[in-house]
Amino acid sequence: MSDATGMGWQVQLGRRDLEGRAPIYEAWRTVVEGVTGAMAYIADRHWDVVACNAEFRALFPDGRAPANIMRWMLLDDRAREGTLLNWAEDWAWGACPAVRRAVTNDPADPELVNLAHDVRHDPVAGPIYLATAAAHALHPDGAVRRINHAVRGPGWVIATAANPLPEIAAQFVMMQYRPGPTRPHQPPPLRKRAG
Repeated sequence: MSDATGMGWQVQLGRRDLEGRAPIYEAWRTVVEGVTGAMAYIADRHWDVVACNAEFRALFPDGRAPANIMRWMLLDDRAREGTLLNWAEDWAWGACPAVRRAVTNDPADPELVNLAHDVRHDPVAGPIYLATAAAHALHPDGAVRRINHAVRGPGWVIATAANPLPEIAAQFVMMQYRPGPTRPHQPPPLRKRAG
């Protein structure tokens, strides 16, 4: 299908899966790449990074975003030992339950099953995966976590996250960097403006 200009606005960034889930539309690339002053990416339901901005790529020492953000976060030693500060408590304890929930919700998805298998059998992430068996997956929206930015150095990120429709399992994540050792406050809930 195309818009009035004849250009295909429904081009997929991800792909329609075998169950017929909707794609992530190309327009999201414009949204993500248009974010300035913050790191931004969109990941599909498997946590494959399908679009990101230059600020997000600058987070990584080689200037390239990982193919799969969850696999990088939980299984890459550079993430665990260099980029994601306080990795076990701030990052892994929230990410492991998210992997478990995804597999529980879609146990026939081979990519999710493979990811969970690799995390469960990893000598570093595996014990956390097992220890968080009863924990609920936390949405990253509003999370404040320590990070070691490849260009800016140690600091904090404040995450803002949303699920683009129609692919509700995908995530748009924007992270604002705050330098220094002092933890910034979690942002307050958005309230309706008076008037």
